[in-house]
Amino acid sequence: MTHSRNGNPHEAFQGHIERLIKDSTPWWPPSAAERVHGKPNVVVIYLDDLGFSDLGCYGSEIATPHIDALAAAGLRFMNYTTVPMCSPARAALLTGKNPHSVGCGWIAHANPGYPGYKSEIARDAPTLAEILGDQGYSTMMVGKWHNTWGHQVHEAGDRSSWPLQRGFQKFYGFLDAETSYFHPERLYEGNNPVEIDAYPADHFATDDWTSRAIRWMKEHHASEPTHPFFMYMAFNAPHMPIQCKPADSAKYRDRYNSGWNAFRQARFDRQRELGLIDDRHRLAPLPPGVASWDQLSAEKQELFARYMELYAGLVDNIDQNVGRVVEFLRQSGQLDNTILVISSDNGASAVGGLDGTPNYVDQREGTPVDNARALQLAREGKLGNDETMAAYPTGWAQVSNAPFRYFKRTPLNGGIRVPFVLHWPQRIADGGAIRREWIHVTDVTPTLLDLLDIAHPDAVNGFDARKPDGVSFASMLTDAAARSQRTQQHYELEANRALINGRWKIASLQPRGGKIETLDNWMLFDLQADPCETTDLAAQQPERVAAMAQRFDDEAWANDVYPLDNRALERAVTIPPFLAETVNTPRTFFAGTPTVARTVVGPLLADRDFTIRSHFDWQPGQQGVIFAIGEVFVGLVLYVMDDALHFIYHRWMSPTELPAVPLRPGSQEVLLDYHALGQRKGEGRLLVNGVEVVPMTVMSPTVMGVHVEGVDVGLDRRQRISPRYAEHGTFRYDGAIDRVVITPGAQAPGSISNMIEARVHRLRD
Repeated sequence: MTHSRNGNPHEAFQGHIERLIKDSTPWWPPSAAERVHGKPNVVVIYLDDLGFSDLGCYGSEIATPHIDALAAAGLRFMNYTTVPMCSPARAALLTGKNPHSVGCGWIAHANPGYPGYKSEIARDAPTLAEILGDQGYSTMMVGKWHNTWGHQVHEAGDRSSWPLQRGFQKFYGFLDAETSYFHPERLYEGNNPVEIDAYPADHFATDDWTSRAIRWMKEHHASEPTHPFFMYMAFNAPHMPIQCKPADSAKYRDRYNSGWNAFRQARFDRQRELGLIDDRHRLAPLPPGVASWDQLSAEKQELFARYMELYAGLVDNIDQNVGRVVEFLRQSGQLDNTILVISSDNGASAVGGLDGTPNYVDQREGTPVDNARALQLAREGKLGNDETMAAYPTGWAQVSNAPFRYFKRTPLNGGIRVPFVLHWPQRIADGGAIRREWIHVTDVTPTLLDLLDIAHPDAVNGFDARKPDGVSFASMLTDAAARSQRTQQHYELEANRALINGRWKIASLQPRGGKIETLDNWMLFDLQADPCETTDLAAQQPERVAAMAQRFDDEAWANDVYPLDNRALERAVTIPPFLAETVNTPRTFFAGTPTVARTVVGPLLADRDFTIRSHFDWQPGQQGVIFAIGEVFVGLVLYVMDDALHFIYHRWMSPTELPAVPLRPGSQEVLLDYHALGQRKGEGRLLVNGVEVVPMTVMSPTVMGVHVEGVDVGLDRRQRISPRYAEHGTFRYDGAIDRVVITPGAQAPGSISNMIEARVHRLRD
């Protein structure tokens, strides 16, 4: 007989129990491991801002032999579209849903109070990691997440949208948009910050992500070789900052001196040789404002060529790391039984502007580019190192996106057409073939589930699970004649919009940060006859445009695309009302803790009055950092050296250093009193134990935010803010620090920082 009681967790037991084991029958429930035993591994290598033509197998001169080899044994997809920015693309990839419909219509910086823009993947939209993990797969992720609202990326933040809470059993990487390749911001392992004071001299982020992924795959294979895994390698390369290991960029020294016109044409010609494009493709014109290379000065040509050398080295490094992954899979006998996908979240980026920039932090805040300084850095071999935050010029972005028009942030093909390589020897018989049918980023998860014979769940996280918007293209792997199952797709980013319906596409571009003048400035393209979108047919076919615009409107309402929002920096620094108290509350920081996240400290200083009050003890001979906020691009540091107090307000290569202040032994209360005056101007003074020791001194421009690092107390972790004490490493203070208190004050007159969303709406009305 079987004994059970109501509510007993063992009542599902299907064996038989008596008092003695000889009279009993054992039973084991089916394990998750049994359900997936023998199924293929899945490795998705997702690149960041890589353009359509940047890989050798898509026409590039950059050396990518390992990716090219995967394409030669797998499939290249010629007509794969994504969405034109990272957070939305990653949400679409992992869920198979249109990104606005799951709350990820823009980058994960803002939460303006509308369903399509919450910056986090809706809980009723299961991620691929959640689905595969529930089925028994091991799920692992390295690199860039960027699907958590920025104001939740700290130790008191809601972790419900962090990788481990969205299906990944292991995570190593960062949660934000971008970071230094040499000195990444606070890394996380799982839900906890990695406690690292300084990186080794040879540290490089892409290498690090790959090393951790390979280590985990080795551990997994040694533990259970027949148990499948899902590895999501979300590289931040080649996203800005374009930083590069010297050995990688050296391979391309003087390679790009002939300029972007020549290389766009060369890649276009190579794409024809490879059979990727045909006579219907016409090389799109350069964007407005981009000069022909021969019209540039010799100095600009020299500088701009250096930018592209760095970018090429960064892409080259990606390929080296792909080679490391493939070699491990081959060595361990897993390559044939692994579905390996390589793609990019969106097209190449033009954030560097017409001239590029050696420091994107300044450019983002409106500071004019200093080409003379950038050229000097290039000649000194410093452009692309850890003290620059380079972004290449728009002309090179159009090389990366050749043969298409425009770039990231736009729904023209330069922003949404990227490489897509799929390698799976067990299923693909015509290795090296090109598939030309249309597939979209939302199709990836449905296709992988189809290939793995795993059904999309009906429930997740206590909700009815929303089904994917994408459709499977699994049949294309084995049937070269298989047709696309999709006929229509909408796109929107910063009020730039598009809709593809069959062979036809409408697109509308809006000024970023300016007034949306009109919503009906649609262009019309016949993608079958004109895949590079060189001829606008809107004037000839107004009825078709009107019908397609109505289709877009229907799709937009159904997918939470509205309201359109083309704000620039204001969109990222504006906050919802419930954060008003948070960003106006004094914070106390202590020694002996990991770096406190920049999302905590940034708003306390952002274009406003503030005080930083440091309490510590000093005795003769003691020295070190009291507090360090930020890094070389935007930084504030108070330190003791040679029995004197020093403060530096650091803005990249133009630091403001206050005069040294001799200290008397004993308890110290040091106050930095800062005033924001409006129009990004500011000044500050220093008081020690209530006595002004340094009068008001110009400290401009004001801080808009801390770009990479947060706040350290008692040392300066990772990248030093100032070279004044760099020889001391982290320069840990060898006395006692009680606390450091930041008290935020009034915003500067006319400031856009910390503006409340509700007030923004009232002002607009």
